[in-house]
Amino acid sequence: MQDMIDQTPSEEDERIYALWQSGKTLRVCAREMGVSPLEAEYAIDRCLPPFSSASQFRAYKRDLQRLDDVSAYYYAKAMAGDLDSAHIFARVNERRCAMSGWSSMTIKMDPIAAQTAEQPTRFDKIHAAIMRVARGEQANGGALAPPISPATDENPDDRENP
Repeated sequence: MQDMIDQTPSEEDERIYALWQSGKTLRVCAREMGVSPLEAEYAIDRCLPPFSSASQFRAYKRDLQRLDDVSAYYYAKAMAGDLDSAHIFARVNERRCAMSGWSSMTIKMDPIAAQTAEQPTRFDKIHAAIMRVARGEQANGGALAPPISPATDENPDDRENP
């Protein structure tokens, strides 16, 4: 959509944009300026920066830089003993971490959970036991020996006659 709109705003576009920024709806802006709502929308689009990955990346970097500047200011005040500044610094740091994708869920390392993750699950243990039986292995790793005597419920005469 941005490719179809000329990106050079006129003075009228800037007046429409100023009305829109003051909180008026698109229809009110169009009525006050004597244009159609579609023309008012195009005027606002010409005044706004293009929505592309490059512009979004610039805005992201700009916001991170602003947070870093505010963080440095309040960090210095917090180190001087201002508790309110320490609280603000902590909140700014939380926001910066959230923007960067760092959260307590991605960073937190629970030692018990880490140990549990290293151990095989109950399913894995049962599966391994079934596979040992299927392969004919004993628990200690040796192969099962063939039976040397008939089972007690079998008739020995039945074994000789197929």
